[in-house]
Amino acid sequence: MKKIKPSVFPKQRTSSEQVLAQLDQLKQDMTPDSEGKLSSNSLKGGQDIQNVVEQAYLKFFSQNALFSFQQAGAARLENDVMDMCVEIMHGGEESRCNITSGGTESIFCALHAMREKAKLTKPHITQPEIVAPYSIHSTFSKGAHFLDIKVVRVPVGEDLLADVAAMKAAIGPNTIGIAASAPSWPYGLVDPVEELGQLALEHDLWFHVDACVGGYVLPFLRKVGCDIPLYDFRVPGVSTISADLHKYGYAAKPCSTVLWRSKEEQQYHYVPITDWPCGLYVSQSFVGSRPLAATAAAWAIMNYMGEEGYMENARKILHVKNSIMAKVEAIEGLSCWKTHGPLLMIQAEGDLSIELVVGGMTERNWVLLGVNEPPAIHLTIDPMEEDLLNKFLQDLDEVVAAIRSGELNTEGLLSYGGVGDTGTAPKWLLDCVEYMEQQEDA
Repeated sequence: MKKIKPSVFPKQRTSSEQVLAQLDQLKQDMTPDSEGKLSSNSLKGGQDIQNVVEQAYLKFFSQNALFSFQQAGAARLENDVMDMCVEIMHGGEESRCNITSGGTESIFCALHAMREKAKLTKPHITQPEIVAPYSIHSTFSKGAHFLDIKVVRVPVGEDLLADVAAMKAAIGPNTIGIAASAPSWPYGLVDPVEELGQLALEHDLWFHVDACVGGYVLPFLRKVGCDIPLYDFRVPGVSTISADLHKYGYAAKPCSTVLWRSKEEQQYHYVPITDWPCGLYVSQSFVGSRPLAATAAAWAIMNYMGEEGYMENARKILHVKNSIMAKVEAIEGLSCWKTHGPLLMIQAEGDLSIELVVGGMTERNWVLLGVNEPPAIHLTIDPMEEDLLNKFLQDLDEVVAAIRSGELNTEGLLSYGGVGDTGTAPKWLLDCVEYMEQQEDA
């Protein structure tokens, strides 16, 4: 006889005070902003930024962006945000933008348009493929799965950048497009987009640049003197760009953008529906209902900061990055990879284990992400208060000293989305891991 699952849905009302108090308790069980500042709780900027974003969000929190075609104010918010994003990406008069829920949806939309164009212009291709470096974000594989596109991942070069020659060699009769990163999430490097743009033009291929991390910070790092390779619409051959406003644009989640070189590319994006009783149905991106509040928050923070504010923020990011790099280089056994922009990787050399470093930092309550190939700590750099930055640097120094003295031997997990403590992991993730293990056993 099957066990009856205990009921968790309350039969009676609960006071708002009790509900909010429980939420406060649950929030205390989450990583504080301070200890997660370089990973899960980064990309918030200063408190002034958060104040503007939260207030703007609340003003529109109940509004549905699906119906922006009925609301002049909503349309103005969307149009302003999209026009600013096109300008930041150096788009031309014909360039276009769509607002999405996140990088996954932005990339999905670009892949979908790429496939739809190929259906018309290359009808002989029945099993479409895209060629991308091994470092391309995992969501390309996810989106391609739903769209029945094969992702041909090509090994990166010794410099961890996309290998243009290898990608060229991987182009075959079923290739409909290529992709690159600006920068890649695992390595923090902007791929050779200019060379790949020429490759796309030579082979008549759609070229998507994933700038989800860098799209709204690299332009301002460049303006304050950083050497950032070109990756946007100034590069001939670039067809589409994905860029997240809820990362270094500091908009509230969820808010991303997919940008099109022109209306010619964007036309393959839309899916107007008329075969139902209510007439034309069309949405700006893949999802239907989505919060207008996120767009309003993006509008607010972009106007609040302006180019001046984003440049000031870029200088603060550089200060934090340079401070960490200087400390790491002074610690025997640690080194930093060269990166373009705000991501920074720390690797161990010699007999020092980077997993032990992660374990030691975890014991000091720092929540860090990682890279598996090759093993490294992954830092998402954002402005930090000086005392918090100094605490991180001191903890890193002391952890390595403790490892060398033999006082510390607890390994930490180098992961982007792995399962840590199964007692606190969400059920869906545990179920997913179980399914994966069953498939491996089969």
